[in-house]
Amino acid sequence: MTHDETEHDETDEAVHDEADGPPRDGVGRPVTDGSREAPTIDDGDVSALEAELADRGEAFARATIVRREPPVSANVGDRAVVTADGEIHGWVGGAACAQSVVATQGVAAIEEGTPRLVGIAPDPETVDRPGLDAFPMTCHSEGVLELFVEPVTPTTELAIVGDSPVARALARLAAELTVDVTLVVADGDADRDVPAGTRVVETVDHEAIADAVGDSPLVVVASMGEYDARGVAAGVLADAPYIGLVASDERAAEETERAAGLLDRDVGDVVSAVTNPAGVDVAAYTPAAIAASLLAEVVDERSKATPSDPGEAAAAGGDAEAATDAAGDDSGTAGDGSDASADDETAIDPVCGMTVDPATADASVEHDGRTYHFCCHGCADSFANDPASYLDEEVEA
Repeated sequence: MTHDETEHDETDEAVHDEADGPPRDGVGRPVTDGSREAPTIDDGDVSALEAELADRGEAFARATIVRREPPVSANVGDRAVVTADGEIHGWVGGAACAQSVVATQGVAAIEEGTPRLVGIAPDPETVDRPGLDAFPMTCHSEGVLELFVEPVTPTTELAIVGDSPVARALARLAAELTVDVTLVVADGDADRDVPAGTRVVETVDHEAIADAVGDSPLVVVASMGEYDARGVAAGVLADAPYIGLVASDERAAEETERAAGLLDRDVGDVVSAVTNPAGVDVAAYTPAAIAASLLAEVVDERSKATPSDPGEAAAAGGDAEAATDAAGDDSGTAGDGSDASADDETAIDPVCGMTVDPATADASVEHDGRTYHFCCHGCADSFANDPASYLDEEVEA
């Protein structure tokens, strides 16, 4: 019986049983009032994790299998989530070398903010083509996988401090971008022409502003002297990578000094965090033109923003680059998996090229007075049976 026939039979049966079960819609699906428990999510469903990461404002990469050749355990459409620290959640097959490539390419996609098509095959040249990055399938399972790896970064928060014509114009223009706009004002009840999706926060307390906009927003301060210092102080408190102040040089000096007083910090530290004059120099004089120049600078700063925690991304990026270089070696082996590795914290499995942590490696093998670390017992057994073949290839590489 075909899948379509089975599906129609089940639908028909569900509709016929309508009197005995819950109310159903026109195609037999149960109609619920929202009080029922959510369906159980199996190990391959990463939708809930994606939603959770998005809610927390954490960047991740989505890896989806778009092509396969047996023998591989994964299927087209299987997907996984790679977090900024290189952890994989979901299913892209059980081969350790494939998981290593997906992890490193996922971290790279997050850091660079660019998607990529990745191919993993016993002979990378068989899948290598323009637009695809090919890596060797060095694990014993062989087979071919092609995956689309795309970064999913949090929506940028743009905090506009002020209720001036420039601030309102910027809020209107920013609505065309994929950013969450917050307009910080002193009077929340005043009439203002801003898009319906603009969040209006009524406070001029710098700590309250910082709490409202969250971590690392882009901040534009344009209250025209009314509460600029508080906006600058809020941006510093929120660790904003960009704080643009619309003010003359003389007034900017006054506002940054006041902000330093509010924060009880050195004036020089506050000044270094502020961009003034703010906006791209396009000889703008009207509120709309000034807002356009500010938006251009915001777009540029948004592209520079690191989507994940800088410390974690830097550490993960180092591991990712090392593992990617290892996996990209056509010899199938790369690096030195012994304790003599240049990086004291990681080693390279001499069989599959995967980056491993010696402290948590699944297996280790002593050979000629040196310790080699492996991603799994299978690689360790292969090395133990014939270490010379892997070490000879390593020397040749």
